[in-house]
Amino acid sequence: MNVKNDWCRCEALRVLRDHPLTSGMNWRDLARKYQFDLAALDDAEGTAPFRAWFGVFEDAATYVGNDAIMFDIFYDIDLGTFSVFDYLFSCAPTLRESCQSWVNYIRMRNNVYLLEFRETENEGCFEWPIVDDFGCWRQNMFGRVGWAIRRFETAIGEEIAPLRIELAAERPSGPSKFLEKYADRIAFNQTRNAVILPKDLLDRRPVGGDRNLYAILVQAAKEELEQHNSSKTKLSPVMDAMADCMKLGNFNLNTVADQLGVSARSLQRTLEAEGTSFRQLSEDFRREAAERYILGTKLPMKEIAYLLGFSELSTFSRAVKTWFGTSPRNLRH
Repeated sequence: MNVKNDWCRCEALRVLRDHPLTSGMNWRDLARKYQFDLAALDDAEGTAPFRAWFGVFEDAATYVGNDAIMFDIFYDIDLGTFSVFDYLFSCAPTLRESCQSWVNYIRMRNNVYLLEFRETENEGCFEWPIVDDFGCWRQNMFGRVGWAIRRFETAIGEEIAPLRIELAAERPSGPSKFLEKYADRIAFNQTRNAVILPKDLLDRRPVGGDRNLYAILVQAAKEELEQHNSSKTKLSPVMDAMADCMKLGNFNLNTVADQLGVSARSLQRTLEAEGTSFRQLSEDFRREAAERYILGTKLPMKEIAYLLGFSELSTFSRAVKTWFGTSPRNLRH
């Protein structure tokens, strides 16, 4: 399901704009096609519609004429290209905390999907959800994997990281140095997009691990998240009223308007002026509340479903799967 005012950070698009293989693309046409501001690519905190993130990657691979090139382009980029998010991984005290830092702070990068990290008796699994509502994700996923594996190599301090890669996409036909390097460690046409590590690696200290620096980076990440969240302040009274009505089990346009002391029509006009609607804001509110309850509390799923206004647990589970690409249980664990 598409998220109203969806966004992603622009650094990856800037990488493609500046790369010798893709800099010759018509970036003005791409900006019009995917409705993003070219100036945002040079803004340290610039964002673009999420669909642009997927679409530009697909167009770039077509332009180069190599459907495997995104692995190589993003494998080769420098540490720090993605600001604090990059350094969180490399400076964490353990590789386990490196992986968890990406899960905790992915909201710095986009407002559409979350990441998942879980452990079994023998393995650790870092997984990206499959996001189907914003166009083809294949090339973008190839880029994300190339970038992530380079970070694992750097942290572990080995030329070839001792891990496995699973991708829910067809194997590309084009040449790739990355694919040559990881030929016996990558599997295509799988059911998920994931990196799987031996569990004994998770306690290893990354080569650049520094507990004090990591604490500073975590604080910077929290402040960055707060800056993104501050854009919601104009709608905070409406969100507060929604929360009150939800607690009372009476959540609709009229009851929220009554809670605010305005007419339903006045509330609709206010939301339209902010580029949203009651229906969309309700959807966003439920999604964010679900994330908060599932990750931040130990409430039973049935109770969370009730609090969010779902009459059936199965309906709630389907909604969570749509929002986050995984089940409520997997999201929590």
